[in-house]
Amino acid sequence: MALAYSIIIPHNDIPDLLQRCLDSIPLRDDVEVIVVDDNSDPRKVDFEHFPQWKGKHYQYILTKEGKGPGYARNVGLDHAQGRWIVFADADDFFTEEFNALLDKTKCAEEDLIFFDYINVLSDDITHQLEERVWFRTLIAACLKNNDTSEERLRCYFSVPWCQFIKRELIERHRIYFTEVRWGEDIYFACQVGKAAKTIMVSGTIGYVVTSRKGSVTDGYCGTAQEFRVRLCETLKCDDLLKAQFGNNARSRPWLNYVCRKKGFWRCVWFCIANVFYPRVFWPTASLLTKIAKKKCFMKS
Repeated sequence: MALAYSIIIPHNDIPDLLQRCLDSIPLRDDVEVIVVDDNSDPRKVDFEHFPQWKGKHYQYILTKEGKGPGYARNVGLDHAQGRWIVFADADDFFTEEFNALLDKTKCAEEDLIFFDYINVLSDDITHQLEERVWFRTLIAACLKNNDTSEERLRCYFSVPWCQFIKRELIERHRIYFTEVRWGEDIYFACQVGKAAKTIMVSGTIGYVVTSRKGSVTDGYCGTAQEFRVRLCETLKCDDLLKAQFGNNARSRPWLNYVCRKKGFWRCVWFCIANVFYPRVFWPTASLLTKIAKKKCFMKS
């Protein structure tokens, strides 16, 4: 049987959560699962008893480069054989409805298919959170056929999960993840959204995003270095999208989000700390000036 799906999971130092993720994947002969371990600490991971998926097509790749989840996903892409690519984070997992999504998507002609999710605490999955709702609003708007909703979904859905992506699309356009410490998925998702000729959106909740201490998004933009890397990746998306959608600056909502979460004066400090990086400094300074004039910022 030809492989319909390749599910790629980067992993680092959380074997118990990885096993939870693997256990949530339906046991199907048309699915392959590829786990790429990003140089985990042998004191935290027993490599002699590495987490296993019970399905037929499973491989785990142990890398020693330690280049982050972007690099790990790129390694997974180089090994994938399925018609569709699906990404998952090792601390997240799939819902029971995901199997029905696999049946429905298998023969779809679209290049890109989005599906819905919920957000819970990793340590208490019965506790649903109202965080990370931004991407859900994009999906909901598209389901309602709101004006410009498809364009916004393509431009702003900046995470790799909750998507079925045609492998042929990725290979034809040579789309890979940026190998940086933070925000490695932003530019990838933007390229996929731009390149897809046709998309479909499903309201089925097929994925569970978890929040936990110690994750990459914990303490979001807590340092000037992370702020700089994330904003540089977002500005790359601006450059890419302007060619297709005109002046569609996705850096503005990103900066607004950081201002809300971190507070105006914290963002001023971020701006000053990046004064020697004009590509980061000037967009930030411009927005902070406008916010200050309108007095519409919120303190964290």
